[in-house]
Amino acid sequence: MGIDNFWQKSISGKNRGILELLFFVFLLFLSLFYLAGLGIKNLADGLGLFKKKQYGKRLISVGNITVGGTGKTPFVEEIGKKIVKSGKSLLIVEKGYKRKKNKSTELVSDGEKLLLKPLYAGDEAYMIARNIQGAKVIVSSNKIKGIDSGISAFNPDFILLDDGFQKRHLIEKPHNVVLVNALNPAGNGNLFPAGILREPFSALKYADTAVITNTNLVNDYNKVLKLADKIQSLNKNIKVFEAEHSPKFFYNVINGEKEGLNFVTGKKIILFSSLGNPEGFEKTMSAMGADVMLSIRFRDHHRFTKKEIKGFMGLLERTGTQYLITTEKDEVRLNKKFVTDKRVFALKIGMLIKNSKELEKRLKIS
Repeated sequence: MGIDNFWQKSISGKNRGILELLFFVFLLFLSLFYLAGLGIKNLADGLGLFKKKQYGKRLISVGNITVGGTGKTPFVEEIGKKIVKSGKSLLIVEKGYKRKKNKSTELVSDGEKLLLKPLYAGDEAYMIARNIQGAKVIVSSNKIKGIDSGISAFNPDFILLDDGFQKRHLIEKPHNVVLVNALNPAGNGNLFPAGILREPFSALKYADTAVITNTNLVNDYNKVLKLADKIQSLNKNIKVFEAEHSPKFFYNVINGEKEGLNFVTGKKIILFSSLGNPEGFEKTMSAMGADVMLSIRFRDHHRFTKKEIKGFMGLLERTGTQYLITTEKDEVRLNKKFVTDKRVFALKIGMLIKNSKELEKRLKIS
C-alpha cells in the first residue's frame, strides 16, 4: 500500500486498522498546529498587518478550501474563454504545480503561441494555454510575482488567478470565487493532514462567489440544496451557483481524431487517471454506459513513466478490453512515443454553469 492510499484509508475511517488509527491520531495532532497557523494569519489580516497589493485591474481569484480536484481547471477555461470572447485582454496566472523549473516565473503562452512544453509549464497551465486562444498564461512559484510580471509585460484588462483563495490576504479586493465539490464538500471535516480541508469550511465567509461542482453526479439533489444553504448561511452577500462537469468528446491520444460521447457505450474499457478527485471521472464514464473493467488511480499530478505506459499497452493486448481511456489532464503528461496502440483515448471535459449569464455579470465580464 502506497503512502497516499495509507493516508486516504487513515482519514476515511473505512476498514481502518490499528496502524491507520494511530496514524490518524498523529495527523490530528499535526492539524492542530495547522489550525493555529491559519488562526494567526487570519488575525493578522483582520488587524491589517499585511500589506496588500493594489492592481487597479479586475482580478478574479479561483480557488477551493479542500485538497484535491474541485474543477478549477475547467472553470478557469470556461471563464477565460468568455473574457477573451468579450474582447478584453486576459492574463492567467498559474503555479505550474510539479513542473520542471528553468526560472521561478515563466511565460507559457503570449496569447498567440505556446512557449513551453508540458514538462516545464505544468499540466494545468499547458492545458489552459492550449485551450484559450488569445490568453496570456504565466506560471510562477510566487503568484504575486507572477501577477506583477504579467501586468508589466501585457497590461491586461482581466487577471485570472488560479488557486488564489489562500493568497487573499496579499491582494486588495480580489473577487474570490471558491469551488466546492458536491461529491465530497469537506471530507471528514478535519483540516489537513487529518482531512482534506485546507481551511475550515467557515472560511467560505471570505468568498464573494461559490460554485458547487459535480452537481449532476450526486445521487440526491437535496444534498446540493442543503450544501448551498449551508454556504449561504456563512455569508449573506455570497452568491451560490451550480455547475456540472460536461463531457464534450473523446480524442485519440496518437492522432487527435475525435469521437462522439456514445463512442464508449457498451464497450469494455480500462480507465487510468491521476486526479485529485478520480471519482467524478469514473462516475462520468459509467454514466455514458461504458463497461468499466478496471480503473487505475495514481497520485494527483503523477508523471507517467515509460514502464507504466508500456504496462497500459500490455493490458490492451492481454485483456478483452476494447479501449483505454484517460483524461485530458493526464494525456498532457503522456510521452506519446511510448503509446504504441491506437486504442488509447482521452476525454475532453468542459463545465456547464447554471445561470452562467448571471455569473458573468457578477464577475463583470459582460
